[in-house]
Amino acid sequence: MPVPSLGFIAGPDVAKEDQFLAKQKVRNWKRDRKLSVFAHGGERISKTLHQFPRSMWMFKPSRDKWCVGEILWHLADQEANLYVRLRKAISEPGGAVASYDQDKWAKHTNYLLGDFEEAWEILHLLRRSNAKLLKRLPVLVWSKRVKHPAYGMLSVEDLVATNIWHLEHHLCQMTKRFREWKAKKK
Repeated sequence: MPVPSLGFIAGPDVAKEDQFLAKQKVRNWKRDRKLSVFAHGGERISKTLHQFPRSMWMFKPSRDKWCVGEILWHLADQEANLYVRLRKAISEPGGAVASYDQDKWAKHTNYLLGDFEEAWEILHLLRRSNAKLLKRLPVLVWSKRVKHPAYGMLSVEDLVATNIWHLEHHLCQMTKRFREWKAKKK
């Protein structure tokens, strides 16, 4: 049974226009809802992962598609980048943050041979830490910004909204892998 939707469309097969609309929808949520959904991201991942047998976590429908374990490593790396970006925006507003090439990170750090449990633990810990940071600081920090080389000035609120959508996108991608694995087993 899929994890209940947050009320927007996400996933690898979603048209660019629908992705844009989904991101806009999340940006328009009230701050309390964003914080709550963001803080419960770890639970959404757990609920999704518990639907899949471990034997399928390495399933790749093709060489160029990520398996569930690789997706976990990508999410852990994204959350680590978010950890730095949030703290940079809050502590040194206006400063620059680095971008990263997700495909190069996957290839050069060899996601496929990584410990998928470790990726999940890192992701869970960082998401919890990021959520606790946002909960303990005054609301005014949500307007503080950093400069991203590709996306320009991003506020803390933008970073949170984008990462809510990003997690849902990859949960849907994991579910797609499960469906592909089941279809291949038939």
